Amino acid sequence: MRIFLNCKEAVKEVERDLVEMGVHNHPETMQDKIIEDNPDFDTLEVMGYSYCIKDFKDKDFILEYLKIPKNYCEQEYKDRANSDILNPGESWKLRKEIWEEFLHDGKFAYTYNERFRLENRLEKLMYQLKNYPSTRQGILAIFDPCRDYDNMGGQSRVPCSMYYQFYIRNKKLNMIYTMRSCDFKTHFGADVWLAIRLLEDIADFLSIETGDFIHFLGSLHIYKRDAGGIF
Repeated sequence: MRIFLNCKEAVKEVERDLVEMGVHNHPETMQDKIIEDNPDFDTLEVMGYSYCIKDFKDKDFILEYLKIPKNYCEQEYKDRANSDILNPGESWKLRKEIWEEFLHDGKFAYTYNERFRLENRLEKLMYQLKNYPSTRQGILAIFDPCRDYDNMGGQSRVPCSMYYQFYIRNKKLNMIYTMRSCDFKTHFGADVWLAIRLLEDIADFLSIETGDFIHFLGSLHIYKRDAGGIF
């Protein structure tokens, strides 16, 4: 696992690793779209990639570097943290060029807000961390086997995030963020920013400092359409 001092170092080095170590692959599907015959979706991919960021006060740099609107991320976090069930929420309107094609009958296949609120998962996580500070069970699951297995193979959208795991050590709150898949150009910056924002918010709730942000990615990739001349 690579260890980075800050977000500026992290995003540049992650990009370099992807370019230098990525292998070519062409998936059959992307979200709920069939793309096996579309050359724009030729892919560079690194599998089983992990890294740690020690200090993420500069998390906005990742958005600037990857040209992801901060107002989108701020609204998406508000949507996720909302105590009401939201689908589609408001944030997608700020990146319509990305999200509008995935709306069906006015809704998405899922939202993170729905997964946070499903069976009171977020509230149960907060209780666990507050009452059992040495726990190894502080998990907020996003992937749901009871719902998502039936949507594989392009049937519908399946979450890229598997779960967020929180653990308190040395009086600091740390996060392990596990993803099955992440598109570096389009989503990586927002995924990281939103995960760190969640870590910061829960640390505030617990009145403790943040520790490390650790990120595991089954597939870190970039599509030819977004990669400029690196293919």
